[in-house]
Amino acid sequence: MQFKQHIQAIWARLSPPPQAAPAALPIVPLPQDKPVTTKVAIDAYLDVLLSDIAAYAPAPLPSLIVTGTMRCGKTLVARGVARRNRMYHVPSDRLRHASYINSDDATKLRVIKYIYKRLLLAYPTGLVLDGTVFLDNGVTLPHWAASRGIGCVAIGYSQDTPARKARHMIAFRKARDCWTSGRKSDAELRQLARRIIGRSKDIKAQCAANGWPYFDLDSGRFQIEKRRIMRRIERQLHASRSAPPHGGAPRL
Repeated sequence: MQFKQHIQAIWARLSPPPQAAPAALPIVPLPQDKPVTTKVAIDAYLDVLLSDIAAYAPAPLPSLIVTGTMRCGKTLVARGVARRNRMYHVPSDRLRHASYINSDDATKLRVIKYIYKRLLLAYPTGLVLDGTVFLDNGVTLPHWAASRGIGCVAIGYSQDTPARKARHMIAFRKARDCWTSGRKSDAELRQLARRIIGRSKDIKAQCAANGWPYFDLDSGRFQIEKRRIMRRIERQLHASRSAPPHGGAPRL
């Protein structure tokens, strides 16, 4: 028994359990009823967020962008990769609601670029970022990140059909609560499914043109597909473990 306990103690030292991923990002009070576009307000928010990341001490794996079409599960994939590899997950929804959600398009683009560049310059390793914004506006953010050794992967449903995707979405919300419950009719879900499939095909073409990995999902087997894609992303992360170079400060 003592020998077994001794072995268990050694194993615990060699393989410490991963830290739990942060449940929520810190919130800095920001001006109400106004677009948060001032550098002072954005920097105040980011300073708190960067302090929280530093306290978390993420693993030194290259930072990663996970993007794709709306409602494809990119946040779940990004969160799973971050937790399994002790990285820090930064969901775009939180950043959007904290800063540029009420801004005009030109301001959104300026703020988005500043926020993500500052995060990735501070942490070229250890972060997993997700969002649809990365493939918008000329895909400048993934190109900028790639020049610093930060990868971009996309997921979607380009091989699915709108009818099949709609059936799975309708069945899902009948079984459990969903963001569409009480908000969208079945007919509106079918329209959304067509948009998801069409956008997935566009994103797949974007990735092929830029040499970024793209993973197709089967909407009827999401949990199994999620684990498969996470394993492939993790292999890519560990294969490119060397630290990327640092760049200059971003401008807002």
